[in-house]
Amino acid sequence: MTPNDAPRPPRLFERFLEVMANRGDASAIAGDVAEEFHHRAEERGPARARLWYRLFVLRSVPSFVRHSLRWSLTMFKNYLTIALRVMNRHRAFSFINIAGLAAGMACSLMIGLFVVHESGYDRFHERADRIFRVYADLRQDGEDLSGAWTPPPQAKALVEDFPEVEAAARLSPWPRELLVTARDRSFLEGGLLYADASFFEIFTYTFIFGDPRTALANPGTVVLSRSIAEKYFGHGDPVGEIMTFRDRNQDFKVTGVIEDPPANSHLRFDMMAALVGTASSAGTRWTQHTYFTYVLLREGATGAALEAKLPDFTRRRYGPQFFADTGRRYEDYFGSGEHHYGYRLEPLTAIHLDSRVTDTLSLKGNPAHLKVLSAVALFILLIAGINFMNLATARFAHRSREVGIRKVLGSQKRQLVVQFLGESLLLSSTAFILALGLIALALPAFARLAQRPLVFGDMARGPFPALMGIVVLVVGLVSGGYPAFFLSSFEPQATLKGRLAVRGRGHVRLRRGLVLVQFAVGFAVIFGTAVISRQMDFLGRRDLGFDRDHVVVIHRADALGAAAEGFERELLTRPEILQVSRSESLPGRHFDTTGHRPEGAPAEDEITLMTTYVDARFADLLGLELVAGRFFSPEVPTDATSAVVINERAARELGLSDPVGKRFHKGFGDAKEGEFVTIIGVLKDFHIASLHQDVLPVLLRPLSPADWRLTSVKVRGERLPQTLAFIERAWKESTGGQPFQYSFLDEDFAALYESERRAGRIFSAFSALAVLVSCLGLYGLVSFTAEQRMREIGIRKTFGASTASLAGLLSREVVVIVAAPPAFWLARAWLRDFAYRVPIRPLMFVAAAGTVLAVAVLSVGLRTVRAAAANPVETLRCE
Repeated sequence: MTPNDAPRPPRLFERFLEVMANRGDASAIAGDVAEEFHHRAEERGPARARLWYRLFVLRSVPSFVRHSLRWSLTMFKNYLTIALRVMNRHRAFSFINIAGLAAGMACSLMIGLFVVHESGYDRFHERADRIFRVYADLRQDGEDLSGAWTPPPQAKALVEDFPEVEAAARLSPWPRELLVTARDRSFLEGGLLYADASFFEIFTYTFIFGDPRTALANPGTVVLSRSIAEKYFGHGDPVGEIMTFRDRNQDFKVTGVIEDPPANSHLRFDMMAALVGTASSAGTRWTQHTYFTYVLLREGATGAALEAKLPDFTRRRYGPQFFADTGRRYEDYFGSGEHHYGYRLEPLTAIHLDSRVTDTLSLKGNPAHLKVLSAVALFILLIAGINFMNLATARFAHRSREVGIRKVLGSQKRQLVVQFLGESLLLSSTAFILALGLIALALPAFARLAQRPLVFGDMARGPFPALMGIVVLVVGLVSGGYPAFFLSSFEPQATLKGRLAVRGRGHVRLRRGLVLVQFAVGFAVIFGTAVISRQMDFLGRRDLGFDRDHVVVIHRADALGAAAEGFERELLTRPEILQVSRSESLPGRHFDTTGHRPEGAPAEDEITLMTTYVDARFADLLGLELVAGRFFSPEVPTDATSAVVINERAARELGLSDPVGKRFHKGFGDAKEGEFVTIIGVLKDFHIASLHQDVLPVLLRPLSPADWRLTSVKVRGERLPQTLAFIERAWKESTGGQPFQYSFLDEDFAALYESERRAGRIFSAFSALAVLVSCLGLYGLVSFTAEQRMREIGIRKTFGASTASLAGLLSREVVVIVAAPPAFWLARAWLRDFAYRVPIRPLMFVAAAGTVLAVAVLSVGLRTVRAAAANPVETLRCE
């Protein structure tokens, strides 16, 4: 065997030999190894020689690793030293660069925290993927309606009819706050739910005291959250204690205490009482919708498979009751396209963001808002990365000679790329640390703005640690990638002369395009903010058909009981109080839906009316205008049983041109076929729901004591604090000192748009930050242009160009109007959610473009003027 026949060390091993031997080159050392291998092969045979070679390699690995690490640390130290020196030499530039990245990261991560919180609702339940809510899917007169309210017997029937249903439970929320007393402590509580005993078989809650299997098995039992239990009973075990719900005049025995339910749950409750034993829990009417029904499917069962069986289930279970109530066959009435009624399944984890299905359990999220905010987060992060690229490239002229010298001294392109990428990662890591500080400072304010319990500690849970690491790495590599490869591609002879070898149009167009994207986003967010602001202002000023100003709404008014008459008489003795009225509901609150048809009309002509109960002073208090007939009167006894008042929309829906005196089927309560009510008056149309919807058909019925929930007080605007203090004193005297709870009608109605207002505030805040970060990008582009064209500027000044003309030359990069079309389409899509909306006028485009242009000019004005005013002698010195 000759030396040439000997196995040669691999390339990586050659490098190790070169480092270890510190003499000659790798090929010489490899030759020595080959000779030794040849010698051993002749003396001891090829097998022993190969064994020696393998052992030699294995013995060398630790030394190779040690010396490689030492070499890597040395190189890292050198790169870090250079990076810190560059940052210190250009402190202003480094601050702008890091601040831009930090602001972008902080904004994006806070929005991400909000999006993850909204998307993670109800996922803490162990079997969340097998839990579904049943909802009623209704089409009435061609209009699709989906509501989560379902019939009382539905839960039991689902378990009986479908073996794939492991358990089912009903929920019923108490619709208002109630007064609770225990151990001589009384508070108003609002988080009460009634539930079947099977509730804790389906949902996952941690019990501190009590047995989840029996906690709600008996009537008059209640399970408390930890906070409520400690509020009334301290830190001990309260099981067996008695709580009195004074609004219901009923005692409840505490049978369990659970940990406070997580904030990201659509089931928000502090107390859960047993549904068994309540008046309606044993109801059997399938046409009565009073409960929320949840099912837990067995392992292997799917929601889609069960939902496919529900049409037949609806026909068998609901059909007979529908025929008994209406005399119509289910198949005939719901077989046409105009009418439909059936049940569908809604995944538990989709409830919070599913705006199609209405309920009253919690404040729903809006998936469209999440998509917009996610896009804003990505754009802000993109803008921050673009800024880094432009700012780094804008400063490369100061490092071109450094690159040239390094290349002359033997640096390879790979080493230069590693160096510049390392600097980029250092900047992104520093920016990330600063971003965490910004998040810690800004997150409490953002949580208040978003009305969500967002805390800094949430960033250490779930996907956020990995997400943050990816953000730092991607931002560092992507943002620094272009400058790294761009700077390392310079030709040494060009960089050492002070000029650059890479100046193609493609690079200029890329930078201009990146800044154009930034300001397109800036234009879109400013324009979108203007549209949202105008729409919200329009909603606040639009005539709703009733007087909502200076109306005090007293909650829990039925607690007055027999003292109500005296309370109202006392209020009316004050000149500041203009009117007092009782009602079941008010505009902006829930109205019942009831089906009706005119006398003599066929069954298929039934329409749905929004129904509530009011007293004779209701129209006067709200300033409702009568267009025909009269309102209720206590002087007419028949009004209490058979009279109704409708609005113009209801008259049109009923097909009545002269409705006063006409009768239609009663259609509510325990009405029987052949029972009628008479229309005594018609009100001018007024809104009872948000302006997302058109005017709804309204039916008003005379109030009975069982339907009384609210007392409204119309007051003068002057001396309002004193008036409220007087009302509170009268209330406490009439109720024996019960807490006084009230709101203002205009604020209650405005709350219908809280989701839009909240999204608008968030959008506005982050859009302003996006524009601010975009200005840094424009500053980078102008800085780059100034660096590239300094000699051109010097020549132009030598030939007489003015500072103003040169500043204009450098400012031509500002272009924003191309963003108008996408901004227009996005705004119009958002406005489609409103039945009443502001028009999008050209002036809004002009205002948004002018704002962006003004901000852009201000952000680069100083830089362009300074470049244009430079002394041409300095710029032309080296030519």
